[in-house]
Amino acid sequence: MGEAEDRTLRAKYLDWCSARVAEGLLDLSAEEMYALAHSEGGEAGPSSVSGDESYRALVQRATEVLLARMSLPSFSEWRREYSASPERYEAEMLGFWKEAEPD
Repeated sequence: MGEAEDRTLRAKYLDWCSARVAEGLLDLSAEEMYALAHSEGGEAGPSSVSGDESYRALVQRATEVLLARMSLPSFSEWRREYSASPERYEAEMLGFWKEAEPD
């Protein structure tokens, strides 16, 4: 596998993983997002969340907790599965990987 092909495959992997995390976040209600962000040692109480910065921090924390709870495959595991059924994975990607393709 060439360097450009490997770079594209890694970009596809990150795109696919990002889509899984985004899907998980979109499935949460506002209350579930807040609870998830504060479930493992985060700040407590609704008064601690105000303004854009606090909202970004809440979403970042919820994303980190969600990612830790997900069982995403390693790159090498994903590459084997992708090689066996690329169409399955291509259908689940967001398309960000196309930005990583060489010109």
